[in-house]
Amino acid sequence: MNCRLALSFAAAFAAFGLAPSPVCADSGQMTPEHLDMLDKAGCFTPGFKTAVRELVDSKQAAAEIATEQKKLELQLPGLQQQAKDAEAKAEALRKELATYDHPEESDFTALQNRMNDANAKPEDQIALAQAYVWTYPASPHESEAQQYLEQIQKKLADESQAEKDAEAARAAAHAKLVQRAQARDLSVSEWRDFLRDMSQNDLVTLIGRPTNQTEDYWTYSGAWVTDPTTQKRVGIQINFNAGRVLSVDEIPPAQ
Repeated sequence: MNCRLALSFAAAFAAFGLAPSPVCADSGQMTPEHLDMLDKAGCFTPGFKTAVRELVDSKQAAAEIATEQKKLELQLPGLQQQAKDAEAKAEALRKELATYDHPEESDFTALQNRMNDANAKPEDQIALAQAYVWTYPASPHESEAQQYLEQIQKKLADESQAEKDAEAARAAAHAKLVQRAQARDLSVSEWRDFLRDMSQNDLVTLIGRPTNQTEDYWTYSGAWVTDPTTQKRVGIQINFNAGRVLSVDEIPPAQ
């Protein structure tokens, strides 16, 4: 072996300022095996071997960096989309957190919507208004919520009073009708409306026992109604279905 190959190889690394020691080597193409043989033959100084190692390491690192860069370039659109999605989620969470931070605002909006809903039940409206007034006494909307509460309270009070008045009027009208019935001062149509679906026991309590009775009808003789044709006072016949008043007819004068 000669040192020409080693000297040629050393010239390739002249930029490093290093020179391998002169040893012999076989001529031919440079391969890792040749380098290993030269190394074992002592053709390389320690500094030269370090330079070779650093050169190889730097080339390998450069290749790895280039590979990673290509991967990052391929992944970049996906990473950008992930960043946008993450920002959108963060914004949604911020908005949700703002809602939790100020529940009196969203609750007042719900109260307004319920109060303006024509189909909402007054009981639901008053419960929501009362809950808001109790829960948020320091809310800037407290006075409005209080007005809503008083408004619905007045509405319910008016409705309750109207129902009481109507019930009192119905009771008074019924009492007057009972008086007229006991005084036999009703027309046939009034008797029909008044006695409809009344039980036989209630009928006896109201106007007494009949003059005649069968399973299907009772008759009350005497002056109970005025016959519209003859203008004479005649009796009535009360017809039953399963023991309750079904209809009322006047007894013809001829009877």
